[in-house]
Amino acid sequence: DYVFMAWSTPTGLRRAATVFVYAALTFAIAVGPAAAVTPIDWPDLKDPAASQYEDPFEALYLSELRSLAAVYRIRNGLKSGGLTLEERAKLERRLKDEEAKLAAAGIQTDQLLAQRDEVAKRRAEARLQGNSDLAGKDVAITGYVIPVLDETGAAKYGYLVSGYGMCSHVPAPAPNQIIFYRLEEDWAEAELYKPVLLQGRLDLSVSRQTINLLDGDVTITASFDMDVTDIRALEPQKREVEDRGFRSFTR
Repeated sequence: DYVFMAWSTPTGLRRAATVFVYAALTFAIAVGPAAAVTPIDWPDLKDPAASQYEDPFEALYLSELRSLAAVYRIRNGLKSGGLTLEERAKLERRLKDEEAKLAAAGIQTDQLLAQRDEVAKRRAEARLQGNSDLAGKDVAITGYVIPVLDETGAAKYGYLVSGYGMCSHVPAPAPNQIIFYRLEEDWAEAELYKPVLLQGRLDLSVSRQTINLLDGDVTITASFDMDVTDIRALEPQKREVEDRGFRSFTR
């Protein structure tokens, strides 16, 4: 079993933006012949090729997406058996109304629904695939840590994310926006969502783990891992945090 560290507040965790100046990052990295380190930002982790695809659903308003989803569900419901005549008539009226809304907005319902599975597949690939150009490179990146304590209580690995509160009160980002990191030694200053600069060798390796974090069990999938050679705490962004209490969570 692992122990997870977290901070709590009476008003809940607030997401803080990651605003670290690129020049400051470059300055923080040791220079010299033995330090060929590339500063990167979170968008750099995405696979450019996997991100290039046409998504016709992006142009739709939320109300139109809801109508489209309703049409999909109702059509499938009408195909299933066991409906009474009254239930079927009710669904058919609802279907007609939703289809009319979409038609009035100029939306080709059948054409969009025919692309649904392919677009979903491309979206999943765009979220999972990492930039292979970064594989095996020594990089430096800033973010917020989710440290994991092993059975001895040592904080020798964990996850790096781009935003404060991600994976707890804020949904987990795409796998290619999460880095699973490993340290050579215990990190005595480990704190949940501590802003840091990580430096080390980055590799493409998908990993998945379920942890208990603030709101309950959370499954974290990471497309990258990093063997960290240097970890530096950064000054946290300003936020209103009153009466913070330290808590531990176990799995």
